[in-house]
Amino acid sequence: MLKILLAFTFLFNVAHAQNFSDAEAKLMKTEALRLWQKRDDQQSLEEALSKFEHVHSAQPENLEILTYLTRGYFILAELHLTNDDLKKRNLEKARSFGEKGMATNPEYKKLASKDIEEAIKKLTVNEVPVTFWTASSLGKWAKLNGIMASLRYKDQILGMIKQVEKLQPDFYYGAVPRYWGGFYAVAPSIAGGDMKKSKKKFQEAMTVAPEYLGTKNLYAELYLVEKEDKKEFKKQLLEVIASPNGPQEIVPENILEKKKAERLLEQADELF
Repeated sequence: MLKILLAFTFLFNVAHAQNFSDAEAKLMKTEALRLWQKRDDQQSLEEALSKFEHVHSAQPENLEILTYLTRGYFILAELHLTNDDLKKRNLEKARSFGEKGMATNPEYKKLASKDIEEAIKKLTVNEVPVTFWTASSLGKWAKLNGIMASLRYKDQILGMIKQVEKLQPDFYYGAVPRYWGGFYAVAPSIAGGDMKKSKKKFQEAMTVAPEYLGTKNLYAELYLVEKEDKKEFKKQLLEVIASPNGPQEIVPENILEKKKAERLLEQADELF
């Protein structure tokens, strides 16, 4: 009886998703966006993502919704969760939605299964946000899965970042130089790692967008730990905690970055 009930519920949900009206999708999106404004709260973010997924079921080619899902699952994994398995699972979701978002570009979709690096070159400025968040998610996921995964996806990830840099170098508060700063800090020298380049790129990102606190956190976490500079590590993190929350668009991220800075400070003796 339970199996029959579960099957009926599944079929009902599928049918409802298929018959989800534009009016319902619009209302669901409005509610998702309201919850998104409070994404520094994990429950609010998860509820927003659930509603964005409902909208996606009705509008599978909606690039805006796919971008929210990609970025949202990245934020959930990177700034809320601490368990590595849960992080991986949510980064995989981010990557999956991101690939669907990039595939709304017909030229990319045509080439993706044959030559992913060539496909990436077909992406346009319309796909810049979803491309960046996909690259970030895949990079974090690969790092959690070890050096072989990082090497396997390195060219694909860097191809996406280079395309973002080509199309919109000033994207999202110094996102491109911030990414390069992290890449040069963590990559082995054989794969392009270079601490001088790392510092230069982090400084570029902090100069371009000092209001985005995540750059200082990454600089401390990746560059300063590698350089074994505990004094500067603490200085940078204390500056993050004491900073204003910044423009409204990134207040939730900055609130989460302050919490991350506090966690990193607590781990200082373990890291050095």
